[in-house]
Amino acid sequence: MRITKKNKAGTAGQGLLKRIYKNRAYYLLLLPFMIFLFVFRYKPMYGIVLAFKDFKIREGIMGSPWAGLKYFNQLFEAASFWEVLSNTLIISLMNLAFSWPVPIVLAIFISEIGNRRVRKVFQTASYLPHFISWVIAASLITDVLALNGPINALLGMVGRGPVYFLADSNVFRGVLILTNIWKGAGWSAIIYIAAITAIDPNLYEAARVDGAKKLQEIWHITLPGIRSTILTLFILEIGKLLSSNFDQIFNLYSPAVYDVADVLDTYTYRQGLESFNFSYATAAGFFQNGIGFVLVIISNIVVKHLSSGEESLW
Repeated sequence: MRITKKNKAGTAGQGLLKRIYKNRAYYLLLLPFMIFLFVFRYKPMYGIVLAFKDFKIREGIMGSPWAGLKYFNQLFEAASFWEVLSNTLIISLMNLAFSWPVPIVLAIFISEIGNRRVRKVFQTASYLPHFISWVIAASLITDVLALNGPINALLGMVGRGPVYFLADSNVFRGVLILTNIWKGAGWSAIIYIAAITAIDPNLYEAARVDGAKKLQEIWHITLPGIRSTILTLFILEIGKLLSSNFDQIFNLYSPAVYDVADVLDTYTYRQGLESFNFSYATAAGFFQNGIGFVLVIISNIVVKHLSSGEESLW
């Protein structure tokens, strides 16, 4: 029996090597990405021990003394931490409620445009903002929403007072949601458009023969056809519930709106790179990523039970 198992293992190993050699061109294309993941994602993971150490720059990460759960206790006792945690959850849930469905609607709208040239132009225009960095986008948004900008000029024409959108706590979160939709909806819609194109056209023809309206086709064919894609991306969004868009918020917020806009990402940045409290910042990041991991698992289990018998994504 042992000889048989060894032979099977050897045969499987040889088969794997043969497949790798046969597809060597594809593995070479994959190699730079794998190196990137190792260097910038996996190798830095050893730095997580900073959360459990009194970090001293001269002594290095491994030479610094252990602190146990000292920084986690400080984190949970700090009133500022609970404020930024609340802001993070509120902004993420708002994005999940308003920003996440928009790409689905946009993808369906684009796929329903009959003229191919118009469809391509509209799709290209919708995802172009994705390629603008948040540094440049924030400058454009600041100019548009300034006190003497076009938006306040329009408000003045209808008798409304000027609003400083980026310094008003009552409207700043709305600005975050709208600008996030403007910049990311078109790019996110590409995945749904690809899923829609994979749906069998005969289903639509059969529905038209049966007298189905356009909305009925969308409800009974298009949405069920892309359900697995929707669920997959939903689970990924749940995993980012405690990870707000750092680039967006960092480039748009100011101390005037810290009470509603300061999130875990910006809080960790300030604690680590501005206050040089590296161990405390690492503890905050560790908590953030740990909760995100748990949320992915829970959301996958919930979706598995709510998706009418569909298999789990794992």
